[in-house]
Amino acid sequence: MMRPIVTVLVLVALFGILVPYYKRYDFLDPVLLVAYFCLPLVLVAPVAADALAGSAESVAATVFGSLQVAFYGWGLGMTIVITGLMTVNAAGWHGHVLLPSGTFLAAGAFLSAAAALAAAIVAGLFAHLFSTAVAKTILRLLFLALLVVLVLLVRGASATWTAAFWQHMTSSELTRIGFFGGSVLAATDAVALAAFARLRRAG
Repeated sequence: MMRPIVTVLVLVALFGILVPYYKRYDFLDPVLLVAYFCLPLVLVAPVAADALAGSAESVAATVFGSLQVAFYGWGLGMTIVITGLMTVNAAGWHGHVLLPSGTFLAAGAFLSAAAALAAAIVAGLFAHLFSTAVAKTILRLLFLALLVVLVLLVRGASATWTAAFWQHMTSSELTRIGFFGGSVLAATDAVALAAFARLRRAG
């Protein structure tokens, strides 16, 4: 019982306090915050692989279990983001709160929630079709590939390439991508969750 609590506290302390304190106002960079909004994917996957392996007694059990796991990962991810924003402001208080735009934060939170549910469904599907261990291995490889892609996008093959790519990725552009991507993912989640629930019910 204590181990999950300690893990949560370590994650919040590391990514919600230490990293933002070190980065200071650079933490408010929309690109860095996008990476933070992706945290629930990593947090949800192993929990979902354990919770959603095997068959289910009913479709409702799978739906509820998937939503519960997704909400856990998303809630922890948002706690880390909020703690990070509070840390930055507390470490360099200038008489008023410094935050990205509300629409950007809303788009990030929306996309993050939809992505968390998608991660739960994918992890549960792999665990159901193969095993929990195999599911976790596959997901680790997928997240490693995602990390490599993110590093290439942020750092780029060259400074010129990086500048050319990110000059179009303004806060407003990322907001539009967040709302659009979240909407597409949410619609996909609804169909995928229904199919996954029936698959687990069938055994």
